[in-house]
Amino acid sequence: MDIISHALWTNLIFKELPLEQRGLAILFGLLPDFISFSSLTVRNFIKKTLHFKAPLLTTMPGYVFKLYDITHSLVVWLAIFLILKIFGYSWWLIIYYAWGLHILMDIFTHTTAFFPTPILWPFSRFHFSGTNWSNKWFMLFNYAVLLFLYLVFYF
Repeated sequence: MDIISHALWTNLIFKELPLEQRGLAILFGLLPDFISFSSLTVRNFIKKTLHFKAPLLTTMPGYVFKLYDITHSLVVWLAIFLILKIFGYSWWLIIYYAWGLHILMDIFTHTTAFFPTPILWPFSRFHFSGTNWSNKWFMLFNYAVLLFLYLVFYF
């Protein structure tokens, strides 16, 4: 899913949290993509090769794929969740759910062709080939649903 949609869905789902916690939840909901792609974005910006279309996978450094695997794995998410739970960081657990939400949304909005979500990494490369989030019909539907829900809950 695109980064703006991740932020809007997270804000909507965590709307009952106080503003400061909701802001952190939104940040945690964006972190999987920020961690995976921000260094590449900065590199392309410095090289003046930044563009707003999908880059060729062959031009991407290997570390981007490894970071994506780590940040988009439910196994890794669950391990960190359990650590937070064991050490009693219940305040952080609420915010950390946003990271899991990001992964769940990506499972169904990424295809095998471009960054499939590796649900069970590092044990398996299993992934679900969902609907491409950049498909214009999906984007239209996604933002229409978001607009409707924001009108219902915020106005």
